[in-house]
Amino acid sequence: MKPIEIFSLNGTWRLKRENGKEKLSAEVPGSVFEALLHQNIIKDPFYGVNEQKMAWIHESNWKYEKEFTISREFLTHQHVTLCFKGIDTISKIFLNGTYIGSTKNLFMANEFEVKSLLREGNNKLEVIIYSPTQAAQELMKIHGKLVTDETALPGIEYLRKAQYSFGWDWGPKLPDMGIWKPIELIGHDGIRLESYYIMQEFEHDNSNTQSAPKIKSVHLSIIVNVDANKELLSTRECKIKVELIDPEGLPIMEKEQRLKTLSTKFDFTIIAPKLWWIHELGAPNLYQIKLSLHEKELIESLQGHFGIRELKLIRNPDKWGETFYFSLNGIPIFAKGANWIPVDSFIPRGKKLGLYEKNLLNAKKANMNMLRVWGGGIYEDDLFYEICDKLGILVWQDFPFACRIYPAYEEFLENMRSEIIQNVKRLRNHPSLALWCGNNEIEQLWKYLLLRIENQNPDRIHLCERGYIKIFEELIPNFLKQLDPQHPYWPSSPSNGFVNNNLGKIDSNSPDRGDSHFWSVWHGGRSFKSYRKFNSRFMSEFGFESFPSMKTIKEFCPPEQFNIHSPIMESHQKNPAGNKKILNYMKRRFKLPEHFEKQVWLSQIMQAEAIEYGVEHWRRQRNEFHCMGSLYWQLNDCWPVCSWSSLDYFNRWKVLHYFAKRFYASLFPSVEEKKDEISFWVSNDLKEEKSILYSWKILNCEGKIIAKGKYNTKISPLCSLKLGSVDSESLQLISNNPHDYVIFYELSLEQEDQEMENLNVLSGFRLLTAPKNFSLKNPELSITFLNEHENKDLLDEFLLEIKSKNVALYVFIESDLIDFIASDNFFSMEPNKKKIVKINYIKPLKNVKIYSREEIKKSFIVSSLFDMFSEK
Repeated sequence: MKPIEIFSLNGTWRLKRENGKEKLSAEVPGSVFEALLHQNIIKDPFYGVNEQKMAWIHESNWKYEKEFTISREFLTHQHVTLCFKGIDTISKIFLNGTYIGSTKNLFMANEFEVKSLLREGNNKLEVIIYSPTQAAQELMKIHGKLVTDETALPGIEYLRKAQYSFGWDWGPKLPDMGIWKPIELIGHDGIRLESYYIMQEFEHDNSNTQSAPKIKSVHLSIIVNVDANKELLSTRECKIKVELIDPEGLPIMEKEQRLKTLSTKFDFTIIAPKLWWIHELGAPNLYQIKLSLHEKELIESLQGHFGIRELKLIRNPDKWGETFYFSLNGIPIFAKGANWIPVDSFIPRGKKLGLYEKNLLNAKKANMNMLRVWGGGIYEDDLFYEICDKLGILVWQDFPFACRIYPAYEEFLENMRSEIIQNVKRLRNHPSLALWCGNNEIEQLWKYLLLRIENQNPDRIHLCERGYIKIFEELIPNFLKQLDPQHPYWPSSPSNGFVNNNLGKIDSNSPDRGDSHFWSVWHGGRSFKSYRKFNSRFMSEFGFESFPSMKTIKEFCPPEQFNIHSPIMESHQKNPAGNKKILNYMKRRFKLPEHFEKQVWLSQIMQAEAIEYGVEHWRRQRNEFHCMGSLYWQLNDCWPVCSWSSLDYFNRWKVLHYFAKRFYASLFPSVEEKKDEISFWVSNDLKEEKSILYSWKILNCEGKIIAKGKYNTKISPLCSLKLGSVDSESLQLISNNPHDYVIFYELSLEQEDQEMENLNVLSGFRLLTAPKNFSLKNPELSITFLNEHENKDLLDEFLLEIKSKNVALYVFIESDLIDFIASDNFFSMEPNKKKIVKINYIKPLKNVKIYSREEIKKSFIVSSLFDMFSEK
């Protein structure tokens, strides 16, 4: 039996539009939009209102063609399989003029046996990609119109295609098409490695009852599946070997077995395993697994990484209702992070631009330990999970269903079954995978969705309800029981759990059990204080909008339209009346600057304020597992847009991302101000007790200290602690003028913990009323460059010292020449204080001029809230 051979069909193809003049070359993997852009046939769809001129692309059919040469030796294999790792989405495929099959699912691979059609020498492969919008229209004519959001093109729920691509309240209507993943010919002789699954069973050491039980050993059951004819197995002497390599790269175990059935099980026991942890609790240790299939000589090999960790979703009855939190290796985790959407409207391009690495590294830099892959996107690229594995970031994985009623006719269900099986097998061994979730918001929105379907007769409504239960409470969980019993399943987000016959009859967004989405702030127009009235068990979605940075706005908008309500700015705001909503919130909290650039900055400051206000409240509720998660909407953007993200499309940090770095720190100080009391808190998400010094001051707008105090104490692991409080009335803050007082607070660690990066000193501030009421004075900020003799040859690193003469709120550093990440930004300063900030230059997505170190130094400007309203 010969070794398996792989013949790649990636690279340059021909692409042409059916019944059109456009003929061009296209890269595979890639997409139609990407090819048209690369060869300047269309203008940038992200610029101006160009999006509105692109419908002809997704309303057309496109043909990919490639000629390739096959050797006689390759054709001596008994089988040749043509494997498409991913086609977007509806296609027909022809090899040497013969139709071989079709595809209708973006999320899955498709394989075809093609040996009989291949010939030695030249061959031709053709893939016709059909218009997704036309296909959706045709399916609606057959099956009736189901719910479609007004921000989206209609009919998307009938296609197994990324839902966001048809338009969302942050995304453009640019449904892509193309061959978005690799293609290969596989020459084999009837036996191939298909998949493997690693089951983990732990033995605990329960001798220390004061802490989480330690893991003494882990028993691994590794199930290896092959794709083969059963009769062939009985006639061949094939063997499978499994090798395990520890996180340091040392081989530790190997076993070999004769291949007798399609599924072969291997058992290993590892004593004192090196565990996989989220990054704030330890090292994300990764073991390596190598599989080899051989008969005398090697036929095929696979390798991958896995982590040894015990992860559970804990749901126990308690005095509030029911807990909802994740336990990792016995440690209860407060989940801190954001919701993840696809990296680009044209996903293959986003991967080539390095947006997976950039976004995920920046998530870790902001101290995030969990990301929720939202249900309107995709099962993410392998690269996403591999990076999360290495960085120690957990993944909440939605199945790709969101905010719609989905059909349940048999052809749709069968298409979906294949998709689920493939992707569960693909992702189940990643240690970062924490949970499978059926869908986004369908359960919560059910009554609203039913009101918007055609033909609202009882039979049709019953059919819709039965379809929901069939998909999300029967079909998906049943597959998971078979294919991945180790990971928990949650039917919807938000949800209390399985609804059975109570769909649409219960409060799916209850604060007492399950996970929650909270949109009374922003969509509901309520103040930030509303966050404190909703004591969620696990806040999996909440958010507040802002504009992207001016550098990003300049990428899509000319200066003459630098106005919040200009046509281009409105076209890059997909939430109905979103820009008006930003202005309304801004007027509540701030004086409105005249200059557009300052309005942009202020929108970001306001967004950061809002999310911080919610996160600090929920982190204070972690005791007794009352609240154990905060995932804000959203981490990233798929195009340059006004949205809820903390990282814009070009990966520039908004103010929120700097705030997130602070409010997601493992040790986090906060202040809770009430009408009659000011309380001082600290939250500890580490598994060790820490000795801390917490100091606070209350200043008036002139910088005079009215009161101060400090707490020198220890904080237990995995808890929030109220350190103390002061009576507002006793300080006469209420009776005098609460508008002109500010609280500064700071947390530092004892000397032995000084090596802990990002935990040495954390500081913050809190006003007692809206910032517009505080009497700002010119802080007279100054900036000095330090250690220039050491860094004079470096372009990528600067050390700045900032001084403030008076109270300075939201001090920030900016440069109109370069993109950078600061060690801290948008912080506040007491009078006559200084702060040292490290600046790291980052490579932008687009090529820009290279500047000298002196030019970059001169470009840095330090400003504050005072400057938002000054004339400069």
